[in-house]
Amino acid sequence: MRSGQCPKCGSGEIAGPHGTLTGEGRLRIDLPGIRTATVLSLTCENCGYTEFYADRGGLENLRRDGRQFQSQTQRSHERCPRCGTRVTPMSSLCSECGHVF
Repeated sequence: MRSGQCPKCGSGEIAGPHGTLTGEGRLRIDLPGIRTATVLSLTCENCGYTEFYADRGGLENLRRDGRQFQSQTQRSHERCPRCGTRVTPMSSLCSECGHVF
């Protein structure tokens, strides 16, 4: 929706970006092993479709410390690339350090 058009209904009436609040402050993304990021969102005023984005600080954290998603067909290792712990072929998360692969 950053293009200014809702991908669901095609409306150009987009609200935001706005912070998403919880009872304890802003909603945060839980990223095991790295700092979390405040979530910003855009909402279509016509249909209510909402997209979430990490804020600037969150993007910096992801670029510095984050993990890149890989499907099982892309994986070719039996050990976690971050900490070296042995992982099962069907694993998508290291049980030792939380690395996602």
